[in-house]
Amino acid sequence: MHNLETFINHRLAMSANSLRRLAYRLIAGKGLDITPEQWVILYYLWRKDGLPLNELVRLSQKDFANVSRIIEKLCANGYIEKRKSEEDHRSHRVFLLPRANEIKAQVEACWEEAHPISLKGMAEEEQRLLLSLMMRLE
Repeated sequence: MHNLETFINHRLAMSANSLRRLAYRLIAGKGLDITPEQWVILYYLWRKDGLPLNELVRLSQKDFANVSRIIEKLCANGYIEKRKSEEDHRSHRVFLLPRANEIKAQVEACWEEAHPISLKGMAEEEQRLLLSLMMRLE
């Protein structure tokens, strides 16, 4: 029988879980009421407001049901709103509300704080190599 601890997929999943817990801890420490998954959606909207729902699915690399659930929660908490697209009334676009912009600096500070913690003890060359390998895996 193989040792689960040596499977790359398992190690990647374990690392992702550790990073998610770190993000939750940092976000909660700032008193924010969002999740790391919600931050991903806000991140893309901060880059370009009014994205279509299907574009958020593509960018976040999450399934449609997951993104829809995240968007509904962000809508309910007053961070974003969903509007019918003017170009195609069958689709929706997602727009930031002022409350989302009010927390942007705090959320970015969480991720700036998480970066060196998650890569502690890893040289810059190792970080570049890891990123390159992960991009190839994706």
